[in-house]
Amino acid sequence: MKAKLVKLIAGCGLALLSALACEAKETRPNIIFMVADDLGYGDLSSYNPNAEGTAPNNTPIRTPYLDQMAERGTRFTDVHSAAPICSPSRRAILTARYPSRLGEWAEAYRNKPEGLVAAEDPTIGMWLKQAGYATAAYGKWNVGETAGISWPTAHGFDDWLIIDHNTGYFQHKNANAECQGRPMLFEAGGERVTNLEGQYLTNIWTDRALDFIDANEDQPFFLYLPWSIPHSPLQDPDEAPSMAFNAGAKPKTVEGREVYVKMVEHLDTQIGRIFESLEARGLMENTLIIFTSDNGGMVSGNSWPLRKSKQWLEEGGIRVPFLMQWPKYIRGGHVDDRPAILMDASVSILSAGQALQYVPADRQLDGVNFFDGSEPDGSREFGWRRRDWDERAHNAGNFLRQEAYRAGDWKLLRTYQYMGNKAWSAEYKDELYNLSDDIGETTNLIKAMPEKYAAMKAAFGQWKADVVEQNPNYVIPVRDQLGSPANLPEAPSGADAIALNFDGKRFEGRLHRAETKHLVSQPVQEGGVFKITVQAGATPPLVYVDGAVDTAKYSRIRYEMKLTTDSTIGRARAVLRQAVWKGNDLLFTPIADGQWHEYVVDCTQSSAWSQWTPEGRIGIALPVPANGALEVELKTIRLLK
Repeated sequence: MKAKLVKLIAGCGLALLSALACEAKETRPNIIFMVADDLGYGDLSSYNPNAEGTAPNNTPIRTPYLDQMAERGTRFTDVHSAAPICSPSRRAILTARYPSRLGEWAEAYRNKPEGLVAAEDPTIGMWLKQAGYATAAYGKWNVGETAGISWPTAHGFDDWLIIDHNTGYFQHKNANAECQGRPMLFEAGGERVTNLEGQYLTNIWTDRALDFIDANEDQPFFLYLPWSIPHSPLQDPDEAPSMAFNAGAKPKTVEGREVYVKMVEHLDTQIGRIFESLEARGLMENTLIIFTSDNGGMVSGNSWPLRKSKQWLEEGGIRVPFLMQWPKYIRGGHVDDRPAILMDASVSILSAGQALQYVPADRQLDGVNFFDGSEPDGSREFGWRRRDWDERAHNAGNFLRQEAYRAGDWKLLRTYQYMGNKAWSAEYKDELYNLSDDIGETTNLIKAMPEKYAAMKAAFGQWKADVVEQNPNYVIPVRDQLGSPANLPEAPSGADAIALNFDGKRFEGRLHRAETKHLVSQPVQEGGVFKITVQAGATPPLVYVDGAVDTAKYSRIRYEMKLTTDSTIGRARAVLRQAVWKGNDLLFTPIADGQWHEYVVDCTQSSAWSQWTPEGRIGIALPVPANGALEVELKTIRLLK
């Protein structure tokens, strides 16, 4: 079977060296896709040779291997992530689609309960595996952790070693409730890895990458390296291996920048180990390597000459460094200024690996193929939506924070008004910039160019109509401040409202243990039941959530609770705080007999109910035993009419 003709156009910065018409086995490259975590656009010397920017974040970073990559290949100057935060950006990389096409849930950091479902949203690993590639993923996965559904095996990766959320670099733990002091590093088969504590994560993944290259040097391979570095915690690779998972330098400090620099330089060293392995095996010439960042730099990074950083849709939050080399076919030392987005890398990888044929015909991909021989399109349009939502949406919320739209050199930026307490109103401010002569977004042109502003608003509306999926497989269960999703089913008449449920894999509420936290265990959540142990002498722990409550519609709160102890216990309280901690709780007397009991409290007896604000807190203050320990189990807390 003959390979497709691969055209790499010199005018696009990707040099046409020869027409290829040979066996696919001989022409298909190995592929390595490396994604740093929160690296700033101005951090690499190939992008910022004079270390310009604001102190202390402009201290130089030495990255000889990445500098070498820029010299050997092409350095792109106008590539954007699909989101200003990691999880939606990584979904876009893997699916080659805007997060909005998956559903509005995917525009935010939070996953839907089962994560990115491979059977619904196939990914590049699956298609490259179909094309005959050996596949591996080592790094921060961040798109789901459900076995057989959203972990890497389901997405086509033969071997993997991952964290799903950031952990410490030496102690592979985090503060998430499901961690419970255990390492959160998992390998193929879903086994928890506990014997690598004390080893720096970046080194661990590089070691596995080298083993994978060694095992597959005689066949095409796809190696996906979604690093977690230099994301916080800022932990110096030369620190003691016993360093706590949550220790490290503080961001926005001189020390924080110093450690950040060491982390990026360490990443470069590990990349150098991979390059040296490829050279030693004679594989470098026909290996397509891409290096980028999942979004803009964190607050210790250097985003020069851009405005703002990670989390924001200003250029500093979404424009990323992007280096690509393939020595056999790509001319070295070229700078490519075309507007691009990270899904372009995904589509180009599929093209180079001759895997586009496995993408279903009705599957819309949102990237363009760098290798198809076409001229760069300077008029391309892109869109972004920055959303916060919580699967406890009945008590936390669903909010658009920012939106942005780009057409050619023009960019429309929309920022929703922040109301405090992680809530945004429907009011917004628009800004209009011409990035060709104002990359720092300093001059808002709305007043000067009203017709252009009107045209950009209309075009953005059309982009959203075309891209934002309104009938996804998962719908956020509460409307945002703009009324979306408009097709959210209404609760049946007389139905209860959930104040706090425990059906997810992790506890999504808040736990306040005051000064006696040593007398209250970490919660465990399984089978829809929240479990916690309270020792005698503890301050009554509070289990609660933040957010608005429809106090006109609901008047009572129901608890289903099982209490087990040999001791007498104190009273419990319905926690009703209309504004943060200001409020009026209601006492009730629970039964500790090891059996399930239901308790209904009339919320209208609290003065807080008639004064409720979006900053309110609702939940339960747990009873405390007179002696020994009390085992507490809670099921879904509901509001009743």
